Amino acid sequence: MNNENFVRGEPVDVQEEFGVIDKGNGHYIGKKPLIKPIHYAPGAYGGSLAGQAVLVAMKSVPPEFKPHSLHSFFVRAATTDIPVEWQVDNISSGKSFCNRAVKGLQRGKIVYFANISLTKKNSYKESYAKWEEESAKFHQRGKDGDVEENEDDEDDDEPRAPSEPFRFQTPIHEWIKKYGEESLTVSPCESNMLSYFKFCPDFIDLDKSSYELDTPIAERRFAFLVRWGIDNEQGYNQPLKNVDEQFQFVGLANISDALILNVLERVLRLRGVPIKDNMKRFFGVSLDHVLYIHDNDFDVTKWMTYAFKTIRFSHDRVLYEGELYNHNGVHVASIVQEGLVRLAGAEQNAKL
Repeated sequence: MNNENFVRGEPVDVQEEFGVIDKGNGHYIGKKPLIKPIHYAPGAYGGSLAGQAVLVAMKSVPPEFKPHSLHSFFVRAATTDIPVEWQVDNISSGKSFCNRAVKGLQRGKIVYFANISLTKKNSYKESYAKWEEESAKFHQRGKDGDVEENEDDEDDDEPRAPSEPFRFQTPIHEWIKKYGEESLTVSPCESNMLSYFKFCPDFIDLDKSSYELDTPIAERRFAFLVRWGIDNEQGYNQPLKNVDEQFQFVGLANISDALILNVLERVLRLRGVPIKDNMKRFFGVSLDHVLYIHDNDFDVTKWMTYAFKTIRFSHDRVLYEGELYNHNGVHVASIVQEGLVRLAGAEQNAKL
């Protein structure tokens, strides 16, 4: 285990590491400089920038508003020498939605820009509980003779039963159904960004996934497990402190940027590239990052599933589409990211 950013085994207070100080008038500054994913990276980890941007957006709105989308650009590499300063502009503040433009600056220059939308209604559990409550009241009124309980009644003047909340989702990846969380081992490519991973054998071993060759590369779907921090599992221990409601979203933004740019060689089915060595084989930086949060029901300190497809590669730019599932298999977030990647010709051996 390495200790580049944090001492393994010692609790990390995420509010001290990634928190901000409110300077007033929409101006915030990070409590500490952000960290690099690894010492030779060109700048601070993009997921930490996204997480801090989400945090200052939440601090600028009433507490009942939670983020549901982030559209952002990595303008230039953020140095890890000084904290990021944040300027939050109020674009709109409505009854159900708020919109904020967030600029991250260092030495007067923008390093990160995001447009973040927040909403009051983003919990299926809460919507379902409200529906159950309203349905119970409706049916009780029917028993009392106040309303007709026939829900098919076409009389527009008659009160109708409340509609059950409706949703559907992308199915969770077959690998996760096949192996399950307990059978997988924690990856040795432990993270300096507090993200930890578990990989299915089909991801690690190309011989176990030869069936992919029957599917066009842009349609191949991959998956791994990820969590923020880890608690005494398989010899890994990096407990986190103060992961409150706001910092659940900070953590989600952090892990939403985890790893996918670094496993392009696996997507291309290039042999002889251990997962932990992928970053040494190519130059890669994120250009933009989009995060849609569909539901607040997630816990980043438990194993989540990250599934993704690599849908386009051209002009040294690669485009990913991904889904994040909570520990119960509910699709809670989606990601779109484009990165600039140079593989020094290794892509010519890709198995398309």
